[in-house]
Amino acid sequence: MLVTLATNQNITAGSSSTFTYSPNSLQKVLVNVEDVDWEDCRITVQIGSTTILNGAQMYGLSGLASLSSDVSFNMAGDNGFATIDFGNHILSGNDNLYVTVEAVGALATNVVDVSAIVNVPGNPNPLRLTEYTDNTFTSTNNLFALCWDAGHAVIDEDAINCEIRTSVDSSAPSFISASSYYKSVTVSQSPSNYFGILNDHAVPLHTTYNYNSSAITDTILTIEKMMTTRNQVAQAKQSIRRTVSFAGK
Repeated sequence: MLVTLATNQNITAGSSSTFTYSPNSLQKVLVNVEDVDWEDCRITVQIGSTTILNGAQMYGLSGLASLSSDVSFNMAGDNGFATIDFGNHILSGNDNLYVTVEAVGALATNVVDVSAIVNVPGNPNPLRLTEYTDNTFTSTNNLFALCWDAGHAVIDEDAINCEIRTSVDSSAPSFISASSYYKSVTVSQSPSNYFGILNDHAVPLHTTYNYNSSAITDTILTIEKMMTTRNQVAQAKQSIRRTVSFAGK
């Protein structure tokens, strides 16, 4: 079910606005910003007190969106869009969904729209997205990693290598190779020189990244699988049964 959290909002420079909704489950958050300062604004998503997106740069989130939708944006343009897939989070108790948009430059009147896909019946598969700017870090239960330069430079000639190590294997591809990987799967061609894919694991793996600070690339966004509780599984099954019972009526 598509729901609206905010329409035609403005946010002054250096401030933020939080938009909320009370769903039974969360699948996706959609953010559209029509302003020249869209690239540097940051998005935080929480379920209750749990952060599932940690203030990631809208620029990088738009690069992620280009892997699944034709988000053709001009790097110097005035429109950015992000579709953020969180798998299937089952909300419990009095938990609400909170989406915070933080503006670096002023986001002028009637430019910020926030929507979400919620209450879609299905088994719990909660995902967390985490932005890292450290040169060395470990991502728990990692499934995927996207990389870019926070200053919006192209990275397709960034010859620095990034060591990627899991309990199963290790490699050290260059960011040039990561850019090639991104180009091979992106739906939209307009931002293809600006982003890279470092890995796409078939199963969740603890993954360590290590690269030299001299690299043009300085930001990595990971997608990580979160644990589920028995209560969340029970709620999901109940939702599926309820939906099936009303099907065709």
